[in-house]
Amino acid sequence: MASNENWSELLDRALFEPGRVNLRQRIADAKDAIRKRMKQMLKENESVGSSISERVALRNALTTLADLHNIAYARKPSGNSRDSRQALTG
Repeated sequence: MASNENWSELLDRALFEPGRVNLRQRIADAKDAIRKRMKQMLKENESVGSSISERVALRNALTTLADLHNIAYARKPSGNSRDSRQALTG
C-alpha cells in the first residue's frame, strides 16, 4: 500500500478492481487504511461533531468491503442447476 494514499482512494481501487486476482489485496489494503484512520481518530481524540460523518463513512466502507468480498468469492450453490432454480422460485 502506498503511504500517500488515503483510505477513500484505496476503497475506490478495491471497488473498481476488474479482476479477482488483485481484488483480495485491494480489499485488504483498503481495510488496513480504514482501520489506521479509525485508530488515528481515536488517538487524536478529534471532536465528535467534526468527525461523526467520517466515522459513519469509515464504518460504511468496511461494510461495503465485506459485502464486496462475499459477492466476489461466494461459492456457487451445490446440486444441479434445476434444483437451484426450483429452490429460488419456490
